[in-house]
Amino acid sequence: MRRLLFAFLLCFLPGLGLADEPLNLTAQEQTWLRERLGPLRVHNELDWPPYNFNQSGQPRGYSIDYMNLLAQKLGIKIEYVSGPSWNEFLGMMQSRSLDVMLNIANTKERRDYLAFTEPYYITNVGLYVRQEENKISDLKDLAGRRIAFPKGFFFEEFIRNHYPDIKIVSFDSAPASFRAVDQGLADAVMDIPGVARRILHEEKLTSLKHAGKVTDPRFITTFSIATRNDSRLLRDILQKGMDAITPAEEQELSRKWNLKEGDDETSLFSPDDSAYLQKLGRLRFCAHPDLLPLEAVTLDGTHTGVSSEFVKIIGQRLGIPLNLVQTRSWDESISFIKNRQCDLLPLAIKPPGISENMVFTQSWLSSELVVATRHDQIYVSDIREIMQRKIGAVKGSAPLSLLQKTYPEINLIEMDSASDGLKAVEDGRLFGLIDTLPIVSRAMQAETVKGVKISGGIGLRAEYAVAVRSDDVRLQGLVSRAIGSIDQDMIQGIYKRWLAVAYVERADYSYLWKLLAGIGVIGFFILFHYMKVLRVTSDLRLAHSNLEVANRSLDEKNQALDKFARTDALTGLYNRRMINETLGEELKRFERYGTAFSVILLDLDHFKEINDRYGHQTGDEALKRVAESLREHTRATDVIGRWGGEEFVVICPSTTLDGALRLAELLRSELPKLSGQLPATLTSSFGVATIDPGESAEDLIRRADKALYQAKDAGRNRVVG
Repeated sequence: MRRLLFAFLLCFLPGLGLADEPLNLTAQEQTWLRERLGPLRVHNELDWPPYNFNQSGQPRGYSIDYMNLLAQKLGIKIEYVSGPSWNEFLGMMQSRSLDVMLNIANTKERRDYLAFTEPYYITNVGLYVRQEENKISDLKDLAGRRIAFPKGFFFEEFIRNHYPDIKIVSFDSAPASFRAVDQGLADAVMDIPGVARRILHEEKLTSLKHAGKVTDPRFITTFSIATRNDSRLLRDILQKGMDAITPAEEQELSRKWNLKEGDDETSLFSPDDSAYLQKLGRLRFCAHPDLLPLEAVTLDGTHTGVSSEFVKIIGQRLGIPLNLVQTRSWDESISFIKNRQCDLLPLAIKPPGISENMVFTQSWLSSELVVATRHDQIYVSDIREIMQRKIGAVKGSAPLSLLQKTYPEINLIEMDSASDGLKAVEDGRLFGLIDTLPIVSRAMQAETVKGVKISGGIGLRAEYAVAVRSDDVRLQGLVSRAIGSIDQDMIQGIYKRWLAVAYVERADYSYLWKLLAGIGVIGFFILFHYMKVLRVTSDLRLAHSNLEVANRSLDEKNQALDKFARTDALTGLYNRRMINETLGEELKRFERYGTAFSVILLDLDHFKEINDRYGHQTGDEALKRVAESLREHTRATDVIGRWGGEEFVVICPSTTLDGALRLAELLRSELPKLSGQLPATLTSSFGVATIDPGESAEDLIRRADKALYQAKDAGRNRVVG
C-alpha cells in the first residue's frame, strides 16, 4: 500500500514537493541546477575573521561554513576564490567573473548590479580608538577627525553621505585599518565586534580599546548573500536553501565561531545565568501558523515573517538554539505553552488580568490598528463615530481582545480571518474591519476585494511581547534582558522590510481537485492528507521568483493605503497626527534606553504677504517647495511633518541639541535658494529643543515653539535653541 501511494505521488503530484522537491524548487530552478556544469565561484577574503578569512590556503569562517552548509542543502559544488581585495571582488561581480559574494550589506549603490538574499546575520558595529582617547564614543565625536576603513567597505558610502565632516582614510584590509589607529594614522576604526575582537587579539593591539557602539541605525549591519543582477534565478535558489537551514544549525555555527551579540563588549548574562541557559540547551517555541507578514509557518515547517528574524536575534543573544514546535492553529499554540509542550510564544499580546500559564516580557513590536471600509465611506477620524456600526475583527486575534477591553460597548462581529472580514465589508455585511496595518494590507493585496480602502487609524496599537511558560520565571527575566539589548531601530528595519514583501500569491488547487476526483479512495485519502498539511500555509516560495516585481508593486500599494491616514495632502509630508505618534514612540525609546532626540519647529516668515500678493496657488506651491527642501537636506532617519499652516516640524532621533542646531542652520540657509523657483524669497524662523528627563512630548514641543517665537522677535530668519 505504501509503495502504491508513493508511486501515485511521483506520477500525479510532481509539483507538490512531497517527494523529490524538499526545498520547493520550481521546475525552472531544478533545471538550472541540473544543467549547471561547473562549480559556483564564491568570494573568500584573506583576513576578515571570524566571518570570512583564509588560513594556510583554506577558506574559513562563519560565512564560509554557512555557504558550505547551503551548498550541501542544495547539492551544488562551489569553488572559493581567494586573494583579491574587497573592491576587486566587487569589480569581479561586475565583470561576471565571480558568481557569489558572502557577508555583503545590501546598499542602494550595490543594487544597481547585485541581487541580494534576505539577511542571514544581523549585528551592530563599534568604534575602536587608542587607550588614551577619551573624547570619542560615537560618530558625532569624529567631526574633523580621521576614521579608517578597508577600501570599498560599505560604511565608507554611508560616512561620505551622512557625515561629510569625518575624514576617511582607506587601507587594504581590516587588520591594516586597526594597525593604522595603533600607529596614529587614523583616530578611530569602525567594525563589527566579532571582527574587532579577533583582530585585536591576533594582532596583539593592546593599545586599542572599544570606545562605544555606533548609535546611528543606518550602521546596523546585515549579512546577505549576493549574486549578479543577471543571476536572479540563482539568488532565488540560494534563498530557498537558506530557508532550509534550521535555527539549531545556525546556533551551532555561532557557537563554533564565538559570535556573541550584545549592546557592548561584555556579556549580557552572569556566569550563573549563562550556565543555566547552557543547561537548558535549547528552547522550544510555538508560532501563529498564518499571520503574515508578522508570523507564519510554511509548508516545509519554516518559521517566517517579522517574528522569524526576531527569534534569530534572541537566539544569538541567549546563545542557545530556539526550535520551532509546529501547531495547526494559534489556539493550539496557546494550548501547547499551557501544557509545557513549548517554552515561548514570540508574538503574543498580554491578556487583561493575570495569566496563570504564561508570563510576559516587555513589548518588542508595536503595530497600529486601522479600520478598512468601503470606498464610498468617509475617512474615520475617531472610533467613537462607528461604535454602533457592525465592525469585524478576527476571532481569537490580539486586536479583538484589545478592542473588547478598551471599548466594551463596540458592536463587534467575530470573523474567521481578515480575508473573510474584507469580503463582508465589500458586500455590505460589515461597515468595517479592524486589524493591524500589515495584516489588513496583506489581506487587501492577496484577496480580490474591490471598493475597499483603509479609512484611518483608530488610536490603538497592538503591543507584541514574548510569552514565557509561567513555571520558569528566571527564563522570562533572561529573555527580557535579551530583548532589552536589541536596538529598536533594528526591529523597525525588519518590520518595514517585511511590510514590503507581505504579498503572497494564492495557490490554485483546481487542477488538483479535478485530478483527484477520478482517482477513487486512494485519491481522496491523499487529498485529505495533503490539505491537512497545507491548510495553514501560503505559497510563499512562489513569491520569491517574482520578488523584485512584487516589491515595486507593493511599495506603491502600501504607500497608497497609508497615505490618506498619515500624510498632509498638499505637501506629502506626515500630518500632525503622525508626528504626535512618532513623538510618543521617540519618548518611549528615550525613557527606555536614554537615547536623546530633538525637535525642530520652523515657521515661514511673512507667508501671509505671499498669499495676499501672489495668491493662494503660489502659496501652495511655496509650501510644496519647502517640503522638498526639507526632504532633501535631512537624514533618512529624521521624520518631517507639516505642523499646520506654514509651520513645519522635524523630529531628529538620536540627536543632541548641537546636532539639531547644525541641521536647523543648514535648513535655514537652503530656503532662500528656492527664490529661483518662486516669485518671492522665502525665509523661516527656527526653534530647536532636545528632550529632557521627565519631560513630556507636549513640554518638548512647547519649548521648541517658545524658541521659535524668540527667533521671530529677534528679527526672523534665524535659529534659536
